Amino acid sequence: MNPSPWPRQPPGARWLEKDSPTAPAEATPARQAEDTTETREPETPLCCARCGHVITRERDRTTVNGRSTHTRVNPSGFVFHFGCFARAEGCLVAGPPTAEASWFPGFVWQYAMCAECKTHLGWAFHGESDFLGLVLDRLTTPN
Repeated sequence: MNPSPWPRQPPGARWLEKDSPTAPAEATPARQAEDTTETREPETPLCCARCGHVITRERDRTTVNGRSTHTRVNPSGFVFHFGCFARAEGCLVAGPPTAEASWFPGFVWQYAMCAECKTHLGWAFHGESDFLGLVLDRLTTPN
């Protein structure tokens, strides 16, 4: 139980500072995750950072609105840096599809979780095409 009246910051998120940009150029964990994924081989598996379950592969990256990574702020002010993937067979998609607060107009979304440990990894978006937005610092390569 959280005795504080303030909400806890979920892993993989950061608070949006009043005057900060949503896509900072400094070496944030999200920026580091993006930099390391750009140099991986297509067959490299990406695993849940919590339990190591294989979630997807580099070859499954896709572009949405001309980019393979996006940084977005949710209604609670949390900032998420995520990559877009056409497939993520290690994800479990849960919850009813909703258009509420969708970051992509014309798309509905559902939660995407690790099928093994149920950690929230991102969202499954459904619209003119389907893709998963997976928070990059919640993914890792195998040891």
